[in-house]
Amino acid sequence: MICRDYGDRARLDAVDTRLVESVAEHGWGVVMIGAQESNPGWAFTVGLWHSHRLPELAMFGQRNLNVMKTGLNLLGNQLLDGLAATPGTRIDGVIDGYPVQLREVNPEWHPVLFGTALGFYRATAAVPFRQILWPDTAGVFPDEEGFPPQFLDRQPLLWLSTTEHPQGPWTAEV
Repeated sequence: MICRDYGDRARLDAVDTRLVESVAEHGWGVVMIGAQESNPGWAFTVGLWHSHRLPELAMFGQRNLNVMKTGLNLLGNQLLDGLAATPGTRIDGVIDGYPVQLREVNPEWHPVLFGTALGFYRATAAVPFRQILWPDTAGVFPDEEGFPPQFLDRQPLLWLSTTEHPQGPWTAEV
């Protein structure tokens, strides 16, 4: 793991150096990937597994990266306080006014979306990830009937394999 100095710390870039410092100080850090033409952006934790043996968390498609960062940190703290990270669980208090739901991330997506985490863990395959899904304004989640089609590309369905996932912005890199 990067948190352990193997004599190569001088080769870390500024992002990785800040991440190592954040994990050392807070137990985890949040990596934010801004929106691009091909996708709406996402954020994920690095260090929850290292520091607490809790799954890393990821959130996708919110227009404001800070909403995702705040949500990841709030949920990380809820997990530290004993909340189970069970897939399918609906959780309040992560995004104002809406419940969220956790889903297990298929490991096929790890190299595509979580390269910084893989670098931190030195490509350790056993690190689990959970996706935080958010609903529409009526409380319907992306995997439920009635979810508005115009929002389907904002959140990938990461519990599916890369070959089962519907074509869209998230499969362009696969």
